[in-house]
Amino acid sequence: MLINEVIILQEETLDINSIVTPAIKYLDKVFKDNNFEIRIVGGAVRDIALNKAPKDIDFASDATPDEMIAMFDKEAIKYIPTGLQHGTITAVVNGEDFEITTLRADKETDGRHAEVEFVRSWEEDAKRRDLTYNAMSMDIDGELYDYHNGMDDLQNKVSKFVGDPEQRITEDYLRILRYFRFQGRLAEPTWDKDTLQAIKMHAKGLSGISAERIWAEMSKALSGQNVASILSTMHKTGVAQVIGLNVNNLGAIKDGGNPIIALAQLGNDVDIAKRWKMKNTEAELLGFLVKHKNDTLDQKKVEDMIADGVKRELITALASMQNKNVNIDAKVPDFPVTGADLIAKGMKPGPDLGKKLAQLKQQWKAGNFKASKEDLLNTSKE
Repeated sequence: MLINEVIILQEETLDINSIVTPAIKYLDKVFKDNNFEIRIVGGAVRDIALNKAPKDIDFASDATPDEMIAMFDKEAIKYIPTGLQHGTITAVVNGEDFEITTLRADKETDGRHAEVEFVRSWEEDAKRRDLTYNAMSMDIDGELYDYHNGMDDLQNKVSKFVGDPEQRITEDYLRILRYFRFQGRLAEPTWDKDTLQAIKMHAKGLSGISAERIWAEMSKALSGQNVASILSTMHKTGVAQVIGLNVNNLGAIKDGGNPIIALAQLGNDVDIAKRWKMKNTEAELLGFLVKHKNDTLDQKKVEDMIADGVKRELITALASMQNKNVNIDAKVPDFPVTGADLIAKGMKPGPDLGKKLAQLKQQWKAGNFKASKEDLLNTSKE
């Protein structure tokens, strides 16, 4: 679609001067000079509308990948064929990388992936996006193009799917979790009844979504805002049950916290780490928190854990979960006795030696780490 054929559906201009670099302005000029257009799309537009600084800026264009390549070659612009099969090319201007994707429409969907075709229509591209405010686009001058009343929904603090919610969900069931995650981006969000009804009807579709993708979405939802409200609604719609998430003790959940801490507070154990295929470090943290969440943490307990070689990041997370103000960086001396010391005193290697070593270490910790090697070995001899 040529620039002069575009209809601005939302009479609104957003201030994007702080994010439009000279390289972006140059790239925009190149497209315009070749009778094409680029716009900022997706989450960056939503963030700008919410007066937030976008983490990433994605671009879309009505130029096909081949047309972009020909244009970049003509203008001597370096580019990387990031994902040609998906219509994505990364242009490199003044050392900045800009990911640009050709407008697309869905031909077929299977509940997770879509077969797409390249199109020239911005409105067609907007139809395939999940939520109304994620379907907005914006040109480099800050003109907003809003085909599905996304700005109204942002102002009303509500998330809605583009078009028919059932159709959007059955195209890609992961959109259910994305919906909840994005509700956590809004201040005191409201819940649309039609949307929740569609989610309730199709929650079982999440059983076909990969564990890695579920955890990727849930880790963001659990560390976002409105967590208790989101989890409560996930339970009411049956989503939590389908993905195997316990949502007990919602009153203890804090917004903007560690998602692993949230899982432990909610009554989940290491089984969910296996189910969601978490990283080993994440599973280790969850297991530690579950094991010790009812152990009241004080400074002595912290120092005992340090003496036992517990990782400080695990202790930090436990202190955060229990809201304890303790010194995680406390200096604790090394346990002075080794197995070799006991063997030198006449003990034989084996289970008894290990038990004696553990007994002496407990004694050393109980005495606030003051006993010397000689004191402990003399006690052992006695």
